[in-house]
Amino acid sequence: MDAKQGWFATDDGHLLYWERHGTPGAEPIFFLHGGPGGRSTRHHLEFFDLRCFEVILFDQRGCGRSMPYGECRLNTTSACVEDIDCLRQYLGFDKISLLGISWGSWLATLYQQHYPCAVGNTTLASLFVPFTDNVRAYDQTLRHSLSTVTAGAVSIAPHDIHQALKADCPAKRRQAALHWMKAMLTPQQHSPGSSLLDAFVDENAVQAVRLELHYHINQYFFIRGHEQPILNDNTRVIQGIHDRFGMASLRWLRQHQHVDCHLVHAGHDIFHGALLKTVRDALKRHPPG
Repeated sequence: MDAKQGWFATDDGHLLYWERHGTPGAEPIFFLHGGPGGRSTRHHLEFFDLRCFEVILFDQRGCGRSMPYGECRLNTTSACVEDIDCLRQYLGFDKISLLGISWGSWLATLYQQHYPCAVGNTTLASLFVPFTDNVRAYDQTLRHSLSTVTAGAVSIAPHDIHQALKADCPAKRRQAALHWMKAMLTPQQHSPGSSLLDAFVDENAVQAVRLELHYHINQYFFIRGHEQPILNDNTRVIQGIHDRFGMASLRWLRQHQHVDCHLVHAGHDIFHGALLKTVRDALKRHPPG
């Protein structure tokens, strides 16, 4: 296939945007972005030596350049996992390697469970596993942050934000998205100026937040059968020790099996210098030829 980018039509009405980068015929690796509601960008190519890989960037359903943008209908964790395999077959790969970051690390873990024969090497970075206690703790943190960003004037829960994002009034939707984004940034100790955030939050941002909350209020569709994932022997985990929910995710995985993990003095931000370098080192290969 000569095309370097395009859209793949799923059987249920979604169009997934994809790009191919790097060296055709080299080790194929799918990059699974964070979120839910995130997107892939060319900046994510910084993880790879493109002489050694054929990198597939793609936007998960409802995300980035995939269409319909922000669509919550038929948008579940299981559907996203199936999308990976459908795209693998569409692009003509018998076996793929995976790099999953944050939310993408959980999708990569589930893909291994469902399609073990289709997976080569897997790298998971800045873990997020939506087991019940982790989601509950995350929800409590977000409730506290929402109370902070609204100055305690009203009691706001993620469910309230989700409902407001469905309102007919654009101003109400936008204000709800602003509250959510400020609450998300507070635990990470990021504090962009209000004017910067105001300029960023448009209708596309509203839809991205709505998709993220669609997953959050549905407990990330964590179901029976997800409780005991088995990672294959070619899996490597890279985790920042200052990332509370990532460390909780790592402990949860280690309850079920030994996990080869490289701990880094960093938080959740995958572009933190130490994390970025460790991922690049984990993905080092000898160029062909």
